[in-house]
Amino acid sequence: MRARTRIARLAGALAHWGTVNLAHRGGGNIPGAVALRVDPGLVGELAGGLSPRVVVTGTNGKTTTTGLLADALAAGGQGVVCNRAGNNMESGIAAALVLADAGEKDERRAGCFECDELYTVRVLPAARPNALVLLNLFRDQLDRYGEIDHTQDVIAEALRRSPETALVYNADDPLCAAIADRVDNPGLPFGIDEPTDLEADRISDSRFCARCNTGLEYEYVHYGQLGRYRCPACGWERPALAFAAVNVTLTCGGFEFDVEDRRGDAVVRHHVRTRYSGLYMVYNVMAALAGCLATGGDVARFQEVLDAYEPASGRGKVFSLAGGREVASNLAKNPTGFNRMIQQVRAEDGRYLALFLNDNDADGHDVSWIWDIDLERLRDLSDLRLVCVGGTRREDMAVRVKYAELGAEVVLVDGVLDAVGLLPEGEKLHAIANYTAFPPVVADLQNGTCSTEPQKWGRSVATVAPAAPDAVPVALDRPLRIVHLYPDALNLYGDGGNIASLSKRCAWRGIPARVDQVLMGSELDLSDADVVLLGGGADRDQLAVCHELQRQREKLAAYVSDGGVLLAICGGYQLLGHSYMMGSEQVEGLHILDLETVAGDTRLIGNVAIESAVCATPIVGFENHAGRTLLGAGEKPLGRALVTGTGNNGEDGGEGVLHDGVVGTYLHGPILPKNPGVTDWLIARALARRGEAVELAPLNDALETAAHDVALRIATRR
Repeated sequence: MRARTRIARLAGALAHWGTVNLAHRGGGNIPGAVALRVDPGLVGELAGGLSPRVVVTGTNGKTTTTGLLADALAAGGQGVVCNRAGNNMESGIAAALVLADAGEKDERRAGCFECDELYTVRVLPAARPNALVLLNLFRDQLDRYGEIDHTQDVIAEALRRSPETALVYNADDPLCAAIADRVDNPGLPFGIDEPTDLEADRISDSRFCARCNTGLEYEYVHYGQLGRYRCPACGWERPALAFAAVNVTLTCGGFEFDVEDRRGDAVVRHHVRTRYSGLYMVYNVMAALAGCLATGGDVARFQEVLDAYEPASGRGKVFSLAGGREVASNLAKNPTGFNRMIQQVRAEDGRYLALFLNDNDADGHDVSWIWDIDLERLRDLSDLRLVCVGGTRREDMAVRVKYAELGAEVVLVDGVLDAVGLLPEGEKLHAIANYTAFPPVVADLQNGTCSTEPQKWGRSVATVAPAAPDAVPVALDRPLRIVHLYPDALNLYGDGGNIASLSKRCAWRGIPARVDQVLMGSELDLSDADVVLLGGGADRDQLAVCHELQRQREKLAAYVSDGGVLLAICGGYQLLGHSYMMGSEQVEGLHILDLETVAGDTRLIGNVAIESAVCATPIVGFENHAGRTLLGAGEKPLGRALVTGTGNNGEDGGEGVLHDGVVGTYLHGPILPKNPGVTDWLIARALARRGEAVELAPLNDALETAAHDVALRIATRR
């Protein structure tokens, strides 16, 4: 071992001792960060002596899969170096290596490391693992990771720099399969090789062909974009599976299924039983088993390992408290993860729910993703009584719950024990929290106490009735027609919340309205449209929509020319102009508005507020765009940015565009639920265009105003 590495190990060990014994904190990343400052090549030097070496990455399930795989490798009798606490950046992996080397030596040690997706490009070339297990790719912290295309690029580059690493990947996810399609590394695809008909989601992240960008056709979908797919244009399809889950059966305690190892001439079948519900755990377990098989691990005791496994850091744990109360704690940090937890609540017919939402750095400051959670599925519960909301953005979550119309009391709480205090004896609370909100939930449940009698802690907002108190049904010759363009492609920034805001605020006033979705490949009919929404999407999806609309451009142009009401968000806003940039490529727009989007050196990211003539209060939202939009001489901005360096281009102070009935903007969040004045402007404009003399009755907007004010404070203190 190099002298520099020895010194780095010593420095890391001392940093760990000081952090634990003097600062009384967990070691975390600090020992690794210190060691890497001394020796940047430490990961490669220390990992080189481990065999086999496995790295696990992906959006959801990394910590669980890594823990299971490490235990499976250890069951064969060898020691395993693993960053089990989930410190998954390069410094966290370095810390695990430093502390393992500082301890007792073991000549037969394996390495199993969880790795953040964006750090694979640093870790793989250094560690040169035998296998990279790629679990899935979903939108997650868009203000940090950017679009999924970027994450794919990073992982593909990491694999190119470690060409001997086998890619064990979830072939049911076309976003993972697309990476395998781009690299020359040995590939070992796994997936569920039959329909399950259990958890298909309303929103998926991308269902477009990796080769020709045509919309994929699915034989079946498990959830999100995961399923069996084929491109009708070029024939690209889910690869033949090396490891296939079959006979997937839901039991009273979890799932049973068989994993077929199809690599050889004869299929070898491994039967698996889990006590965890949710198809996501089927994928996690299968990935761990596939990783073990791919690296030559002994799987004879895999079921024993699975039976003994406990999720890390309180994830999926049920806490027993006074009065026979129970609390199930679950981590969910993106729409797909939250939807899996909601499925569990539905499976247990839950009656008490607590949702915690933070927007700290590690969470991502953009909370628009909560509108892609299928909370509406909880309407199926037979007796949902209480929903508590907490965290730094609890007001946003309360608005989301309000628009889901779950029929339960809603209470703002400061912590999980407040929610427990509202829980009657013998009842179970399902607590779901995102990344930084989760550890305090677990800590409170481990260390706190609650009264044996229910307490009215927190502030009930169930009395915030949405409907106009004196609303009289409005007679229209036909319902207000709200047209949502291509929600199957442009769904990146919670645009379902904009549709919900428009439709609900009509319904609460007695104004008849209907929502029509125009999906990819459908003919566009705007002849009787009253409000049109064109949302934002990833680059690949936006390009597909651009091609779709170019052949029907005249219909949309005529609608705008006739004073039609249109809300265009982010990518949809860019499409209306002459051109926009996709990477280094200039893409021709629809030429409907006089604006152009050019490339910027950096992304404009963060909470934003603007003053606009559209409504009396500042409009708040979140921007995340690399393009710089320049308005032509005949166009005027939607408003003036209150935060310097934000808006259309970060320079001229303008944000968005206001063109007759068209509102184009980079603000999402989504924009309408937190800005009811903008929603009402759109509705009033649409009614006036039809000649309907309807005065919009006032609604109780206390929750919307609270969420708006939180966002305004965050934006103006930048």
